[in-house]
Amino acid sequence: MRKLLAICACLILLSLIVIPRSTVYSQRPDNQPRYADDQIVVKLKAQLPYDDDLMAEEIVRAPGVKTEALNNRQRDNIQLIHLNRNLSVEEAVRRAKEDPRVEYAEPDYFVYAADTVPNDGYFLTGQLWGLSAASPAPSIQAPQAWDMTTGSDNIVAVVLDTGVDLQHEDLAANAWVNPGEIAENGIDDDGNGFVDDVNGWSFYNGNNVTFTNNGEDLHGTHVAGSIGAVGNNGKGVTGVAWNVKIMSLKFLGGTQGKGSTSNAVKGINYAIALRNHGINVRVINASWGGGNNSQSLREAIAAANDAGILFVCAAGNGGTNIDDEPDYPASYSIDLPNAISVAAIDSIGSLPSFSNTGHSSVSLAAPGVFIYSTMPNGSYGQLSGTSMSTPYVSGIAVLLWSHESSLTPKQVKQRIIDTSEPLQSLVSKAVRSGRASAFDALTNRIAPKQAPVVLGVSFTKRVVTINGFGFEDGSAVIEVEGTQLPAVSYDSSFALANTTLTQLTANIGKKPLKRTFPVGVPVSVQVFNPSTGERSPRFTVTRF
Repeated sequence: MRKLLAICACLILLSLIVIPRSTVYSQRPDNQPRYADDQIVVKLKAQLPYDDDLMAEEIVRAPGVKTEALNNRQRDNIQLIHLNRNLSVEEAVRRAKEDPRVEYAEPDYFVYAADTVPNDGYFLTGQLWGLSAASPAPSIQAPQAWDMTTGSDNIVAVVLDTGVDLQHEDLAANAWVNPGEIAENGIDDDGNGFVDDVNGWSFYNGNNVTFTNNGEDLHGTHVAGSIGAVGNNGKGVTGVAWNVKIMSLKFLGGTQGKGSTSNAVKGINYAIALRNHGINVRVINASWGGGNNSQSLREAIAAANDAGILFVCAAGNGGTNIDDEPDYPASYSIDLPNAISVAAIDSIGSLPSFSNTGHSSVSLAAPGVFIYSTMPNGSYGQLSGTSMSTPYVSGIAVLLWSHESSLTPKQVKQRIIDTSEPLQSLVSKAVRSGRASAFDALTNRIAPKQAPVVLGVSFTKRVVTINGFGFEDGSAVIEVEGTQLPAVSYDSSFALANTTLTQLTANIGKKPLKRTFPVGVPVSVQVFNPSTGERSPRFTVTRF
């Protein structure tokens, strides 16, 4: 027995010799430093003098330390003590806290730029340009918004479209499941008139099968991923809202992706009924258009507003001005408080030729060219169109409601429009000439006023029209070769949220216009704001 104990003792002693001791770090070596290693912050109790380094030496009980006031204009007794290398931060803080003259002492903590970046593959490789503020592209600034919220599992976003492959690896966790329905029991458990509507309903086929096949339901699946593909799961893509519940209401189908207005109305009414029975439906995404002015559709969208649901729709892909040639449902955004219509922009901020525009009819733009998202059968791919822009705005609405749940659809619509970032390619072609920004919407940031800049000049027989940014309402004047034009008109409908205008007109008459802008002769045009003293750079235009 004694021999066994002796052997065990030797083994224990040997282990102490040969097993390396774990290094103890005050800061984890595998992470970014949490604080500076050569200084601490100290605040003395009220009004104690702190004018030399001697007191600092006394407080941390170490020679050679130096002190620096953090506020040079007002001595508020908060000081930065620069340590010598013989004293650790932890020990200096401990010693300072023991001094009765000290109110508090703490490390000088580092802060880092805090863009919340998911680990999803297509995001990390920079292919989700429409989301990432790290790229030079005109993104919706999603990472900054994700610092504030990534959405909420309590919010339901409806994809009123083709079907959605809700079994997709990047969508399944965010699929809406009807809490009042028992799957596949053949009974209308929740009494809403639809049997086994577990994830939604197909109004195209009149059943609960919301996904038919890869070809027919590609569009809706792609849209769903842009709204709410699961974020930070290490797979594929991320939606604007990492956390949301996606409801699939299929009313488009066939090889042409066609559907009837009546089925669209049925889908909207289905969503309204669920919301009235406690399901938190807040957004209907309508990435479709081209229809005529339908009173039933209009009334259904208006009823959705009364129920607290935003209706986000595509501006359309006809390349036309829908102020002049209406496209529905986008054109309902003019006067329905919950309808918001979305044009497309590309990765350099240009307006693609296919995107509809409209100073009154198009609310704003969002990324819509070569957008990566979910595809059926667990795949991923790119699509372009205002259909792809629309779910970005729907996702922003989800983020906004998860952050400020009491907002009405009208308030959400106006917030998203008013906080859009002005873009040259959109000047006077959308309500605020802007591109959607998730971060600005969440922070309610309005674009600041800027100095005037002329971006375009156009003519009719009598009228000169100037488009640009920074024109002061009621006081801006048009100068041609240094001479002010008469009869300048100001239209407040061409205003950014910061009240500056994007368009000025001058009805100078047929003959004066010909004299001022001779055919084939380059002419210099500027806009001057007398109220600020700012004058735009010269813009040269030639009338043909």
